[in-house]
Amino acid sequence: MVTIPPLGVARTISSNRSTLRRVLKRADYATSEMQAAEGPDHDEEMMVIRRIKAGTMSLNDYPESRSRQKRADRDALASWENEGGATCSAGKVPKTTESQNDLA
Repeated sequence: MVTIPPLGVARTISSNRSTLRRVLKRADYATSEMQAAEGPDHDEEMMVIRRIKAGTMSLNDYPESRSRQKRADRDALASWENEGGATCSAGKVPKTTESQNDLA
């Protein structure tokens, strides 16, 4: 079943789309660069920009990828090893020259 919105609602949807396109095109599709233009559509553009910013994360709040987390862990471990904190690489068990019988 297809629902056709009333004429006023259809115009509003079309108007919102054209406002969104206009704002994004003016910002060269960079959401961080969006600004409302002065003029009769200023309030509508501000509303569109607020909605976009409310629905997006800033770069600082975005979680790191797994590969970047692994790389950061390796870098931190390598730094710790270079400071004399570790005696061998992570995941490797040091070989001992003594056997278990020598220790008893």
